[in-house]
Amino acid sequence: MRINITLEEALEVLLKESTITEAVHVPLLDAQGSVLAEDIVSDMNMPPFKKSPLDGYAVRAEDTKGASKDRPIILKVIDFVPAGYISDKQLGKGEAIRIMTGAKIPEGADVVVRFEDTEYTEETVTIYQAYSAGTNIVRIGEDMEKGDIVLQKGTVIDAPEIGILATLGKGYVEVCRKPRVAILSTGDELLDIQQPLIDGKIRNSNSYTIAAQIKKLGAKPLMLGICSDDIEAITGKLKSALTWADIVITTGGVSVGDHDLAKEAFQEVGGEMLFWRVRMKPGTPIAVAKKEDKLILGLSGNPAAAYITFEQFVRPIILKKMGRTKYQLMEVKSILKSDFTKVSNQNRFVRGNTYYRDGKYYTKLPGKHSSGVLTSLSGINSLFYIKAATGPYKKGDEITVQLLNHPEVLK
Repeated sequence: MRINITLEEALEVLLKESTITEAVHVPLLDAQGSVLAEDIVSDMNMPPFKKSPLDGYAVRAEDTKGASKDRPIILKVIDFVPAGYISDKQLGKGEAIRIMTGAKIPEGADVVVRFEDTEYTEETVTIYQAYSAGTNIVRIGEDMEKGDIVLQKGTVIDAPEIGILATLGKGYVEVCRKPRVAILSTGDELLDIQQPLIDGKIRNSNSYTIAAQIKKLGAKPLMLGICSDDIEAITGKLKSALTWADIVITTGGVSVGDHDLAKEAFQEVGGEMLFWRVRMKPGTPIAVAKKEDKLILGLSGNPAAAYITFEQFVRPIILKKMGRTKYQLMEVKSILKSDFTKVSNQNRFVRGNTYYRDGKYYTKLPGKHSSGVLTSLSGINSLFYIKAATGPYKKGDEITVQLLNHPEVLK
């Protein structure tokens, strides 16, 4: 087991040991946020016919030759075609057909003239300029052609992709299965959130915070509740979770002490310890083990520490398991709006609120930075990574921050 490793080494180990989940077929709307596990090939031309992109009149380009404001051309209107219908009339010399957006171009027409560029009555339309063939006509297959790969394997599915799949009649789609993540909070001091507080106890907030972080990524959290500081109880919960979960997260029990039982429990269930302790604050005492193709991660019981170690280590492996290829947090240069006077021999993540104004990012730091202060996370959208033996930092300094709500690297 590796001990007291760097942040970069820890992330390298975790990504190396993480595998993508298997492909599953899911209903179309359930696929949002998932990653395509197959290429999507169009079996049709879209549109399947020439259509109008606007409301106007379908005419022949030949009939508009020589038209101008001084010498307009007057055409006879012989039909009206709304979207979803077709005209059974073929356009002849000196004729026009009123047409609406999305309707099929009538036979004989090769131009659509906008309503606002004409003057019209029920029987006639007046054209004031000449048009070339093909003006304002959407060609067959302009959006997609039969045989085109319209969505590639590995594409993250969002609203536009849902629309493309719906256009192709895909009621179900093959995607990488969303990981199942079990969460277990350990500690004799913990109570369920609906239990009344008693002296010496605190409510189990960590499970709910981590579950929310998991849901935000699109994975599936399942909270296992609270487990006392008892090795048999912890191993029992872990054994059960490892039968169905892709990742198991515990909070508490990873520091040095008689009641810090996470590492022992990980090994009791057959886990191979990969590392313990990472050179960072908060969240130093993270413990990670592997059981077959499943990872078990023990995070600190301190709320802010658990939150930050999740963002640095758990978030990337969940995204990788989902089939994502981009899982680093976006980093931007920002102007510090408050002093940070501490100098530490440890790498440190400081919570921040970053905003954009007049072409620049600015970052405010909260007044409280303790790993046990949960309220300092409220409103936080960024992390200021301070390398060991650097600082202090003053208001106005340029710093680099990670944006928590932008999980992909821009190219």
